[in-house]
Amino acid sequence: MKYGLLYYKDTDNIGDDIQTYAQERFLPKVDYLIDRENLELFIPNKKERVKLIMNAWYIHDFFNFDISPYIEPLYTSMFLKKIPYEGGVTVGTDYLNANLLESFKKYGPVGTRDNHTKKILDKLGVPNYFSGCMTLTINKFPNVKKEDYIVVVGLTDKEINYIKKKTKRKVIKFVQDVKRGSFSNESWDERKKRVEDTLKLYQGAHLVITTKLHCSLPCLALGTPVLLLYDTSFAENKDRIGTFLPYLNHLKREEFINSKIDFEHPKKNPSKYIELRNNLEEMCSRFVLQANKSITDLPDIDDYKRYLIKSRNMRELPVKLLIELQRIYEDECVKSSKMHDRIEELDYKYKHLEEDYIRIVEENKYLDKRLNETIDFKIRKFIKKILRRK
Repeated sequence: MKYGLLYYKDTDNIGDDIQTYAQERFLPKVDYLIDRENLELFIPNKKERVKLIMNAWYIHDFFNFDISPYIEPLYTSMFLKKIPYEGGVTVGTDYLNANLLESFKKYGPVGTRDNHTKKILDKLGVPNYFSGCMTLTINKFPNVKKEDYIVVVGLTDKEINYIKKKTKRKVIKFVQDVKRGSFSNESWDERKKRVEDTLKLYQGAHLVITTKLHCSLPCLALGTPVLLLYDTSFAENKDRIGTFLPYLNHLKREEFINSKIDFEHPKKNPSKYIELRNNLEEMCSRFVLQANKSITDLPDIDDYKRYLIKSRNMRELPVKLLIELQRIYEDECVKSSKMHDRIEELDYKYKHLEEDYIRIVEENKYLDKRLNETIDFKIRKFIKKILRRK
């Protein structure tokens, strides 16, 4: 059997590499490194299935979220984001195309990392369950001794100064966020070394205080006392981070500086996460040992290559068309205070854009029609929004 290791090549967060590190220990070997942002571009050396544990945050390149037919996935510990496009058009979950939804159902149920993702899949009719995060399965390093320092990750200078006033212990500020693409040209072994150095820093700490899930959850697995500060001003945090509050010692961020935390005697971590860890370990171990499915239903590699890039480019059209529509209407709003009188002309422009998309879908067998089913609704909704504003 062949195995792939999922990673984010151009990441801006060491937490993504910690996710990759967590899954690697379950693989007997790594035959392919597969980029999370280019899943549909993966083609093996020959016509075969490649097992892939797919715990990750999905996805930045939402125009092109699809999956290669050569991947045999274990969908677990997944986070799916609702995406508001910067141009003002809400993409929502339309980037989850029909091919993906079919794959979710075929290889499911899907393990979700948080309640936010679970709600998305429930709405789409995809069988799912809460699996927790793969970083809960990280193993302790045998030769790391506990020391006297406190590690802070994601905290402000004001918060760090507060800690320093309350303890004589050394406070180490660690930054998981990096410039995007900083590691792109490094080998996985180089990136893995950085992850292990980071995890050893956490394991050796007297206490870790963080705003980051992919710092706090590995600390649970490593047995390091950890305090999660969560920011309630972000609606997304209610489900994304809020899901894990029962598993962590936590505090609202705005309450931290006025709190009475005993930095010398930190609270013991809750043990509730252990059930999630055990379930993930059992599931991943079982997955890697199962025999591969038949390859008779896989496409010819040359065939797949022939259409791949074209389909990738074409999938950008729905959102591009919506952006173009928005530009047209907003330009007209600026030019004319009598927009109601010109609705016929503007509606013609909308129809032209929609017909272009439909034509391209019909001409290319790799294109998905799910977005086309929602495009009319989104466009009409946008028209009403503009009319109300005028």
